[in-house]
Amino acid sequence: MSDRTEFLHPDFEPGEFDRIERELRRSLTQESGRMRPTDRLDTILHEAHRAGPVTATGGTGMRRWLAPAAAAAVVAAIAGGVWLSNQDPTATPGPPAGSPSATVPAPTATGPSVTDQPTTAPTQTSSPTTSPNSGPGVVMTFPAYFVGPVGGSTPTYKLFREFIRQEVAADPTPADKVTVALTLAMNAQPYSNTDGYLQPWSGTTVTAATVANDVIEVRLSGPGAEGFTPEVQRLAVQQLVWTAEAAVGRGPLPVRFEIEGGATKLFGSISTDQSFTRPSADESWKDLAPIWVTAPSRDQVLPSASPVTVKGEASVFEATVGWELTRGTTSVKTGNAMATIGAPSRGTYSFSLGTLAPGTYTVKVYEASAKDGSIAAEDSVTFTVK
Repeated sequence: MSDRTEFLHPDFEPGEFDRIERELRRSLTQESGRMRPTDRLDTILHEAHRAGPVTATGGTGMRRWLAPAAAAAVVAAIAGGVWLSNQDPTATPGPPAGSPSATVPAPTATGPSVTDQPTTAPTQTSSPTTSPNSGPGVVMTFPAYFVGPVGGSTPTYKLFREFIRQEVAADPTPADKVTVALTLAMNAQPYSNTDGYLQPWSGTTVTAATVANDVIEVRLSGPGAEGFTPEVQRLAVQQLVWTAEAAVGRGPLPVRFEIEGGATKLFGSISTDQSFTRPSADESWKDLAPIWVTAPSRDQVLPSASPVTVKGEASVFEATVGWELTRGTTSVKTGNAMATIGAPSRGTYSFSLGTLAPGTYTVKVYEASAKDGSIAAEDSVTFTVK
C-alpha cells in the first residue's frame, strides 16, 4: 500500500493523509496525556512567528497539517492558563444563589443596631431622587422613621419605625444608603390612610448626602411643609436624624442639614446652624412612640402549624402592656404582658398567641391609662395565617 493510499487503511482515522501525520497524531496523543498546563502562549507565538507565515503550498512555511497542531497547542496553553487562574486560593467566593437580601440594621434606643428585624417588609416602588452608583441592582431593607399618632383621645405624635425593601445599585456607599433611606422616610403617603402618619416633608427631596467619620451632611430641596406645630416640626427633623443614623449604622453620628436656595431654617423655625442627633437611651421617649409592635411585621404571612409570637418595644408605666387579637370585628383573644423595664426607660416585650386557624388577624398592643383605664398609647399590626 503506497503512502498516498495508506490513509484508506481501517486503522487510520478520518482526515489522516499519510503515515507521518499518523505518527505525529500518536505522539501528540501520548504527550498530551503527560501535559501539565502552564502559561506558554508567548513562547508558542514567538516560535510560530520565527518559523514564518503559514502557507498552503510549501515554501518556507509550515505544512498545512502543522497549522491545526499549532492552533491546538495555543488553545491548550490558553486553557491551561485559564484553569490555573481559576484556582486562586485567595479568591473570595460569591454569595450562593438565592442568598438573603442585604439589610441595613436600624438603631434602637440602647445601641446602634437591631437584631430583631422582621422577615418581611413592605416595598416602595418610588425611585430615590438621587440614585446610588450604577450597576446591577440588589434589594436592601431600610429602617425608615415616620411621625405618627400614638393613640388616645389627645392627639400626640411620636416616631414609628417601618422596615422598607428597596432595590438599589450594587455596593451602595454610606451616602447612597442615607439618600435612599431618607427618600423613603420622607414619603409617608403609603401609610397615611392606614396609620395616620403625617407628611411634613411633602414636596421636599434629598438632593445630596455625604458621610464622613464624624458627621452626616444632608442637602434638602426645601425647608419642609407648612402648617405643623412646633413639636411636629421637631419630630420631623428627628425623623430624618434617626433614619440617616440607622442607614449608616454607626450609632448617634451627628447630622447637619443644608437647604438649597439659601434658606437657613427648617420649617422656617429650626436653624440649620447646628448638628442634630438622637437622644440618649434614657431619653428616647422624647422621640419614639411608647409602643412598637416589631413582630409579626406588617402584612406578614405565617404558617398555621407554628405558634405566633408577638414582639415589640415599650416605654410604659410599670412596664405593663395589654393586648387584643381580632379577626375582622371579632375579638379572638386578650391578655397582658410585661416589658423588661418600665418608663421612662425603653424595654422589650414578647408573648405568644398560640397556633391560629388560617385567616387574617390584627394584634393591638396598648397602654391603659392609670387614671381611667382608657387607651393612652397603642400600636397594631395586621398579619395572615395560612
